[in-house]
Amino acid sequence: MVWDLLGHLWRLQRSLREETEKGLEHLGISGLEAWLLRVLQLHPYPSEAARRMGLPLPTVSHMLKRLEEGGFVVRALDPKDLRRFAFRLTDRGEEALSRAEALMAEALRRRLARLGPEEVQALLGLLARLEEA
Repeated sequence: MVWDLLGHLWRLQRSLREETEKGLEHLGISGLEAWLLRVLQLHPYPSEAARRMGLPLPTVSHMLKRLEEGGFVVRALDPKDLRRFAFRLTDRGEEALSRAEALMAEALRRRLARLGPEEVQALLGLLARLEEA
């Protein structure tokens, strides 16, 4: 049962990512990079972002370098701790994130249309309960 559940979740997120891939490529970002942009809005430090995403710090650092080179984020010293860098989204990053979220939302909306409103609410509630420690 555990592998069936994990398989369903994995295939769902993978199919959503594949469906939106061309639109994201047009924006100049990958699905993981779009997610990182979203995470950076609340967690601007690389180590915090990596922890939130469940990704290794070197992976996040590589994505940040690419996003910075693409003009999606800027790096700034933390005024409270000059040894730390924080990242914030540029206007280009904000626009890319907004468009990426719209692409993902539409892809997910098409799948959720197969369920009734009560089923969608039940699914959200169940997933939230499964996330609890």
